[in-house]
Amino acid sequence: MIRFVLPIRPPQPIPGRGKRRSGTILVLMAALLLTLLGMLGLVIDAGLMMAQSRQAQNVADAAAVAAANALARGQTQAEVRNVATSFITSIHGHLAPTADDILIPPRNGPYAGVQGYVEVIVRQRSDSYFIGFLPGMGSTYDVSARAVAGFESVAIGAAVMTLNRSARPGVSVKGNGNLIVAGRIAVNSEGGGLDEAGNPINNGGSGVAASAGKNGVYARAIDVVGGVDDPARFLPFDVGGSSPLRTGVLPEPDPLINTPVPVASLGVDSRRRGAVFVNNGGPSGLATDVARQNRVAVANESVAGGLYVAARGDVILHPGIYESIRVVGGRVFMIPGIYVIAGPAGTAGSLDLSGGTVLANGVMFYVTGSNYDAASGLPDTGDGDLPPPHTDGATLSTTSLSAALNLSPIDTTRYNYGSLYNGAVPVSDEYQGIMLFQRRRSNLRIAIGGQASQGALRGGIYARSALVDVSGQGGFNAHFIVGSLDLAGNGTVSVEPSLGATVGRSGAIYLVE
Repeated sequence: MIRFVLPIRPPQPIPGRGKRRSGTILVLMAALLLTLLGMLGLVIDAGLMMAQSRQAQNVADAAAVAAANALARGQTQAEVRNVATSFITSIHGHLAPTADDILIPPRNGPYAGVQGYVEVIVRQRSDSYFIGFLPGMGSTYDVSARAVAGFESVAIGAAVMTLNRSARPGVSVKGNGNLIVAGRIAVNSEGGGLDEAGNPINNGGSGVAASAGKNGVYARAIDVVGGVDDPARFLPFDVGGSSPLRTGVLPEPDPLINTPVPVASLGVDSRRRGAVFVNNGGPSGLATDVARQNRVAVANESVAGGLYVAARGDVILHPGIYESIRVVGGRVFMIPGIYVIAGPAGTAGSLDLSGGTVLANGVMFYVTGSNYDAASGLPDTGDGDLPPPHTDGATLSTTSLSAALNLSPIDTTRYNYGSLYNGAVPVSDEYQGIMLFQRRRSNLRIAIGGQASQGALRGGIYARSALVDVSGQGGFNAHFIVGSLDLAGNGTVSVEPSLGATVGRSGAIYLVE
């Protein structure tokens, strides 16, 4: 067999072509590497950027809410900024905000210039991992987030609310009286007793949360955390209605917890007007204040732009800071505004309207302690929802209302508070509808009785730590937001909340942007 073997020569390189091919491959590899880096940058760096942006937004939201809460509780703008800064830096480790990063009120957006809101901007610088290798891309990037928070008012949900969980009972009707409420009753007491079906409540609580006494408690709704003494005596306000009683409900928060402590910037006339005492023989203490506006009318005299006409011998009082106001006789007119009761150091002040006739429309009494400061609201601004006793050494003031009273609350829609007397201070609508505001950590009893419970006593009574003791009978156009409520006597006490439907700053802090 003959074989033919043909010589095969390997291909010969063309001069210069191999170098060009290697260069092309390097270019392609570089382009591919850049593409891969770009894809990694989009996937990893962009993902990290989105995560950090979300984290920055969470921090901005938290800082804005905390700052708005501090603002709502009457803290200064410097204190509010410190609260926000602490959230941003100490707690979350972000860059310290500049002066333009915390704005009170906001400077931008739909809430620009609106009081009660805070704008917070959070900034953070981060390193990139892959995208920085791309031409024209930096190795770091900045993330920022913005939030705005503030107070949003809502209607108060109860005409009578007792906040003290330890009270036994939280609402009590003694004797042969009745409590009739044209609205809802909310009782936070954790006392024991019976549920609405008459079964024992085994919550470990002693006593009862609500007691109807011998007659009854009537309301449109009655919500009790614990139990009651006799569910058959908790009756519907409307004849023929179903039982309003619900037991074992969750406790409710203080709806006015964000109402700021009264201070000069919100309507307190910081002039100290001393201790005023009025009886049938005439007043004393009127000349002890710096501006001698408090006086006795020497003839028929128009007061507060025609709101009252005082006859000869009537006493005219002005808003300000009093060591005490005691009226046991005579007739007293109070010009609309805020009346602070703060006794001198080491001495208990008192609001004691136990006789005579008192006409005080458009007023709020703030009953506090001897170390109250009108400029800052300290130490009261630190109370928040802390329980009593207070720990700042104050001597607290007392309250007793039993005269023939004609009282109505702050009403900024009706009264131009800044024009009612020489040097008058405009009053903030933060206190709309409030007639009596006792320092939050004061648990001193408030007594309302005699003619007061028969007269015209209107507006919100806010004393979150106090027992309010109502004796006698009568009607109130009011909200009671108190520690506990005790009704004694053989008459009927009725509460109609319609005039106080917008009492104070009920509501909460919300993120709005």
